[in-house]
Amino acid sequence: MADVSIVIPTYNTGPFLRQTLESALAQDVPGGVEVLVVDDGSTDGTAAAARAIGGVRVIEQANAGDSAARNAGFAATDAPYVLFLDHDDVLRPDAARRHVGEMADGIDMTVGSNDLIDSSGAVIRQNPQRRRRVSGRDVAMGFTPSFSQCLYRRAAIERIGGFRPAAGPAADHDLNLRLLGTREAGLCHGEPVMSYRLHGGQQTKSPSRLYAAQMAILEEHLGPGGAMEDAELLGRARRHWAAYYGQFLPQEIVRAAMRGEASRAWRAAASYVGNAPGTMYGTARFWRRRLGRR
Repeated sequence: MADVSIVIPTYNTGPFLRQTLESALAQDVPGGVEVLVVDDGSTDGTAAAARAIGGVRVIEQANAGDSAARNAGFAATDAPYVLFLDHDDVLRPDAARRHVGEMADGIDMTVGSNDLIDSSGAVIRQNPQRRRRVSGRDVAMGFTPSFSQCLYRRAAIERIGGFRPAAGPAADHDLNLRLLGTREAGLCHGEPVMSYRLHGGQQTKSPSRLYAAQMAILEEHLGPGGAMEDAELLGRARRHWAAYYGQFLPQEIVRAAMRGEASRAWRAAASYVGNAPGTMYGTARFWRRRLGRR
C-alpha cells in the first residue's frame, strides 16, 4: 500500500493533463504514491490520454461533477493520506513528502504555499502562506486553499463521509468546515508545494453563484442548529465575504450585460444590492488598490 493516494478528477482536460500526471508520478515519498484519474464523462479522449501514461490508474464514470469524481477516486484508494489534485495544476516533486512530514498527531489536514502560473508554465506571482494552525473558523473567514495544495488524513475524510455534491462550487468550504470544525486540526506549514495554473480554458465560475453557494454553506454550519453554531462569527463572515465579492460582482454585471445574458446580470445585480453596504465597501477598496498602483 502506498503512503499517499493522489486523486485527479478530470473532464475534457485539454493540453495540461500530461504535465499534471507527471508531477504526481514524480513525488518522492518514501512509502510511494498511487495516482488515480477519475474521468467524469469526458468526450475528448481524456481517459485514453491518461491511460497512455504509465503508472496511472483510470476510472471512468458518467458525468456527475467534481465532488462525485473525488468521492469515487477516494473510495478506490486505500493510502492513509490523500491529495486531491486538479487536472491542470502542477505539484512540486517534494510536495507530498513535505505534507506527510507535517502530519503529526491531531493534524487532519496540511496546507502549503503555491504560486500562480500561466498556460505556458511561467510564474505570474507567488502566494506565500505563513505557518499556523487553522480551524473551521479560519475557513469561515477566508482561509480557502485549493485542493491541490492540501493533504488530508484518510480517516478524517471517512469520518465526515467525503464530499457532498450538493455543496456545488463551495465544496472546498463545505469539506474543510466539516473536517476541521472548531478544532485546530489543520496545519498550514507554508512550504511551497504546487503551482496553480490560470488559463483561458478553465471553467468560468460566476462570482454571484459562488457567493451564494459559499454563504449557504456558512449559514448551514454557523447558523442556528449548525454544527459550529456561532452567530457572532457568522456575522463577521457575512461582512467579510460581502466585501470580498464586492470586488467581482460589478465586473460580472457588466460582462453579462454586454453579452446579452440578462438573467445572469440581474442575478449578480441582486446579489450586489442585497448585500450592500458590504459589497460597496469591497468595490471601493478594490478601486483604491487599483488606482494606488498607478
